[in-house]
Amino acid sequence: MRDRMEEDMKEWKNMTWPEAEQAVADMPVCLLPLGAIEAHGPHMKLDVDNHICEEQCRRVCEATGIILMPTIPIGQVWSLNRFPGTLTLSYYTMIAVIKDMMYSFRRRGFQLVFIHSHHYGNVPAVKQAVRECYDEFQNMKMVILEERQSMREKAREVCTSPFAHPVFWHACEVETSQALECCPDRVYMERAICDYPNFQKDFDSTPTYWDEVTKTGVMGDATAGTKEKGKALTDAEVEAMIRLVKYELKKTDIAGKEAE
Repeated sequence: MRDRMEEDMKEWKNMTWPEAEQAVADMPVCLLPLGAIEAHGPHMKLDVDNHICEEQCRRVCEATGIILMPTIPIGQVWSLNRFPGTLTLSYYTMIAVIKDMMYSFRRRGFQLVFIHSHHYGNVPAVKQAVRECYDEFQNMKMVILEERQSMREKAREVCTSPFAHPVFWHACEVETSQALECCPDRVYMERAICDYPNFQKDFDSTPTYWDEVTKTGVMGDATAGTKEKGKALTDAEVEAMIRLVKYELKKTDIAGKEAE
């Protein structure tokens, strides 16, 4: 079943230009995944955000018929920038990259663009880029797929270890579980550790590099991660994104039959 769905799904990087032109004519809607290269503890590869994000977006596209764009693999990483392995674009470069992609999508004829980032550090730049494009792009709507709340609610049901922080979940039970579900080849569970940072009182109110509170890049108990938990967490987030995509397709009357 999965092979057939992948064959039917429209993935931009696998098309020739005539196929791409026809794909936009048939479905002028796409989804752009945004990733990052950053430290994720001693047990996950640096590009795990890219793979989780792309798999989430792939499942959304399979369910809705919209076009999957290539993942932008390097993002804006400030908090973990002092860890070995982390790469980053500046905040303003990230804004420029996203805006350039929006210009390119508009030029290709897209009418509706969704953007999803598993790496939360990209989100402020995404919001700023979309705001700067908003007034100019009257003929192309941009929607940020930010449905983490559904995943957080599911995490409270399925996770067995305490959360290290109410907002920041990194390389912990949650993210390790999602990686085991979405990209198990990026995880070395035999290297997983439990590390609860000692957060300073002003951690949430002042800029703080994360190496000041964790020497491992782990915020919680990575050893508690499982593929089964990852499936529950990922399904909750993806299903919420699918609902929003279908709502926007119906609302904007683009390929309305796909939204039914």
